[in-house]
Amino acid sequence: MGGTLDGRVTLVTGGGTGIGRAIAERFSTEGARVAICGRRDGPLRETAKATGAKWLVADVSASGSVEALATWLKEEFERVDIVVNNAGIFLNGTVATTSEADWDAVVDTSLKGTWLVSRALLPLIPAGGNILNIASTLGLRGIPDAVAYCAAKGGVVNLTRAMALELTPDVRVNCICPAVVETPMATERIDAGTEDREKMEKVQPMGRMGQPEEIAAMALHLCGPEAGWTTGSIVTVDGGVTAE
Repeated sequence: MGGTLDGRVTLVTGGGTGIGRAIAERFSTEGARVAICGRRDGPLRETAKATGAKWLVADVSASGSVEALATWLKEEFERVDIVVNNAGIFLNGTVATTSEADWDAVVDTSLKGTWLVSRALLPLIPAGGNILNIASTLGLRGIPDAVAYCAAKGGVVNLTRAMALELTPDVRVNCICPAVVETPMATERIDAGTEDREKMEKVQPMGRMGQPEEIAAMALHLCGPEAGWTTGSIVTVDGGVTAE
């Protein structure tokens, strides 16, 4: 049975868990030929088994690893119709307490990684292709004790706008900004006792965390044919956070 993305070759970075896995699953059900990458072998294997995706261990913050990813994709698929830049990490820290190593880890993965992957894969993206960047509402607003993450995701937001202007009309570039989504990035902090579940739920006026599948649904729309006149858009999926 065909689907919205029938035959479209899609790469999802950070595709082993959370939002990345949900996007890989949804796109696969819509007929896409999905490839995923990430730093950890185990989660990639699990997602690949569940979705039929092909996978490669790759670090998006390292140019050599990204170049190897581009070579692999060219050999496996010849082209990439959709690139979903989802890989990212969160580390707490204020301006005063964030170490240089933590700053580099967060910014290099979320922001530099988005640029490296997009740059490396541009030669493989045909006219009519899409790049979708996953940022955060913290790229649109600040909170205490998350200085590197706010900076990185704010960079992704404006990088999206610049890329959209440079690549139009051949390639559309858009961005999703979720609020708190119930992914391992959130639940591991809850389980470790560094975050309170009720507090994280109440961040959203709707009173709950989002689900990865809800982000995947928006990703499908933005990468599908019905969003053909949408580029440079920063779309919040946030339970009302940015309405306050």
